[in-house]
Amino acid sequence: MLRRAFQLLSLVALIPWPTGAQPAPDDPPSQEIVVPNFTASGWILDLGGGCRGTIGRMKPDQVIAIDISARELKEAPSNFLKIVMDASDLKFLDGTFGTETAFFSLMYMPPSIHRKVFAEAYRVLQAGGRWLIWDAVVPAAAIGPNGQRFTIHLRTKLPSETIEYGYSVARKDRDLNPPYYIALAKDCGFEVVTLTEQNSPGKTFFLELRRP
Repeated sequence: MLRRAFQLLSLVALIPWPTGAQPAPDDPPSQEIVVPNFTASGWILDLGGGCRGTIGRMKPDQVIAIDISARELKEAPSNFLKIVMDASDLKFLDGTFGTETAFFSLMYMPPSIHRKVFAEAYRVLQAGGRWLIWDAVVPAAAIGPNGQRFTIHLRTKLPSETIEYGYSVARKDRDLNPPYYIALAKDCGFEVVTLTEQNSPGKTFFLELRRP
């Protein structure tokens, strides 16, 4: 009986159990994103900062993460400030923040509110302040089994840790790409400082905006 139990335990030990941080074998390979330890003074407003809480992990003493989903905020690490709030209706005074961030959150917002989100981000940003955006190029919805959802797996390298995580979202009725976001930004008064695009195995970009 003991020998049989030992044999079962040995078999279990040999099984390669998957973890939530690893994509399944048939998923596309992860795209590596490097987030440097950017300089920022004062509070940092992180728009859509729930779930992985990427920016909050980097700068827990400075980040105020807002998300419309309380569940997503509860899933994030607990060492930074988190507030349930709509990014299209921010409850902060004008010019409150010197730095804002959005890490793969714009693609989850419906295009119908994007302009309001950009306008609100501009309003609460100080003159000379920066908005740092990391996101994916999401094609518009198309007919067919693969045309309704967009999925990307990221390997995000932070200064002190690496996070592996997959993002999946329903495709919208239009492409979500840098030209679209840049047009919104300029319409709201932002200046474009930097645009960096990455390609295969999935297309992502980094966009830095500035309020004049």
